[in-house]
Amino acid sequence: MTFQDFNIVPVRYEGGSLDGTVNELDHAEHELREELDSGACWDWTPATVDSTREDVIERYRLEHRPGDGWVYVYTGTFERPVEDRNFTAEFVGGPRDGQSTVFLGSIRQRLAQATWLFPGYRLVHDGPDPLTGWQMRHDPTPAVDEQSGDQR
Repeated sequence: MTFQDFNIVPVRYEGGSLDGTVNELDHAEHELREELDSGACWDWTPATVDSTREDVIERYRLEHRPGDGWVYVYTGTFERPVEDRNFTAEFVGGPRDGQSTVFLGSIRQRLAQATWLFPGYRLVHDGPDPLTGWQMRHDPTPAVDEQSGDQR
């Protein structure tokens, strides 16, 4: 499919903190139809615009209304799983010693990506709390996975 084949359509949000917002840039009609057919919901993290709301997600269900177009309808606010929340890692050693950085929660499944983002450091977690105990440890010669070539 070429770029010209994408039919970008507006999507309106009804309810929740996005109520009344219209997104006219991000949604291709064929992708919306696939999402509607799958019955999947879309989770939005209000922390994107309000850092005090890191612990919740708002869930929206997609509808196509004849004569009214595409609408994401708010279905509720739910606690965001701790393992999905962003976290701060402190740099230990090397030129960034004492600094910190914030990672998206999803990096927990791709720890090697932190090394790619910060060459010479590796992301390490100590302790049982998924939100604390994260460090970017200076490791000027990280090990390389022989199968994938990824740094560990």
